[in-house]
Amino acid sequence: MIVQFMDRATGTAVYINPAYVMTVRPDPTDPDHLSDVKLRDGESVEVMGDHRQVAEKLTRAEVAS
Repeated sequence: MIVQFMDRATGTAVYINPAYVMTVRPDPTDPDHLSDVKLRDGESVEVMGDHRQVAEKLTRAEVAS
């Protein structure tokens, strides 16, 4: 299942497949509102949302699929 987030840089929707996520970490510049999502191919995406909320959303989608 694909999960929608908002990209920090562009403010547009980004869609992430939880199966490709390696790590989710708080962004050091704003840890309560931004998260860094590192993907299996080495790419990183900065999304809006607390890292705990982002991880929970990804986990729920992974379990549902």
